[in-house]
Amino acid sequence: MRDPIMATRDQVNPFYEQMSGIYVGIDLALPGRRRTGVGVLNTVEPMYFVNTLSSREELVSFALGQKPSFVCIDAPLGLPRHGFNRLIEIKARKLGLRLLPPLLGSMRLLTMYGIQVANYLRQVNIKVLEVHPTSTLKVLGMDRQGFMRIITSSLRGPQVSNVHEIDALVSAFTCLLHDHGCTEALTGYGDDEGALIIPRSDCEIQVLLRGYA
Repeated sequence: MRDPIMATRDQVNPFYEQMSGIYVGIDLALPGRRRTGVGVLNTVEPMYFVNTLSSREELVSFALGQKPSFVCIDAPLGLPRHGFNRLIEIKARKLGLRLLPPLLGSMRLLTMYGIQVANYLRQVNIKVLEVHPTSTLKVLGMDRQGFMRIITSSLRGPQVSNVHEIDALVSAFTCLLHDHGCTEALTGYGDDEGALIIPRSDCEIQVLLRGYA
């Protein structure tokens, strides 16, 4: 039987190579636990959407269905060249940002799952970025409640059900910031370690969203 995710490789659409104004955030958890939060910021409508998913199949299908400009995943998407930490974690620590080592304990399984999901999406020309919602909020100087006040005052959308959905929206918002040139990358040792995308501290997020209200 053909893997339903592998089948998506045949569905490459040039639409994915254009800016759609749709940003998907994923607060990743291991499959089967129904606590992977997904969030969408649609600056075309304008609106946002959230949900909590479980399986790999429904997660990838959801992301594909949005036709996003970017997908931002809250999980390590690269492996350390040496030891438990990437250069990314070391750089983040110097900025006061705390990331869990990708290969420490249960993070190892999450890291491998995140790399797998990212690879599936990239194979159909979706741009995938690694983000960390807690770090995004810290750089922007706000908490989850303050972030949601800004989102709900600027975009239409449903009530969030849990913290995973909020973190997914923060991830999606990091995608939006990146598309507006308002982020920087903490890079690792080469492509294998990847890069973490964080906001620039001078970003005015209210200004970015004002045009969508």
